[in-house]
Amino acid sequence: MPEGTATAKKTDQAAPASAKDPVIEILTPNASAAEAKAEPSKAKKTRVTALQALGKLKPLLPILTGGLRLVDHGAAQMLAQVLNLAGGVGAASPVSPEELQEELAKIESGRSELRGQIQDQTVEMQRIKDQITLLQQTVESNAAEHAELVESVRSLRHLIGAIGVGLAVLLVILIALTAVVLTHR
Repeated sequence: MPEGTATAKKTDQAAPASAKDPVIEILTPNASAAEAKAEPSKAKKTRVTALQALGKLKPLLPILTGGLRLVDHGAAQMLAQVLNLAGGVGAASPVSPEELQEELAKIESGRSELRGQIQDQTVEMQRIKDQITLLQQTVESNAAEHAELVESVRSLRHLIGAIGVGLAVLLVILIALTAVVLTHR
């Protein structure tokens, strides 16, 4: 905006002294020499804290660039149209009803294709959900069978241990009886 306009003068006059740049405040005649020496260090501190705050925003840069890529094409076209209108080039060329119908038909076909893709994906997601449910049931039944097998192995181990103890007792009895028979002869 040119500086000679009335609105430019009003905004310059309306700005309070505290809203101005700290460097400009230092150079004002109202500031004392001690304040002038203290202000540059404050300005440096605020500059350092501002840089630290900007450093914290660094992780957001990839997100912002991705978002800009998404809106790049459409935003550029809209900006070109706005600039053409603002530059006095005139409104966009009038669009015929046939062109509108063609564009609407393209949009409708794209929408129907998207709807078909969504339905296909919904069916696929349901199929995957059913497979996950089946796998979950299979895992649960396998876990139950495994628990039964572990219990059977424990019971078999106890049985084999009892048979071993019984055989050991019978062997001791046999040896004792053999010793008694041999000593009586």
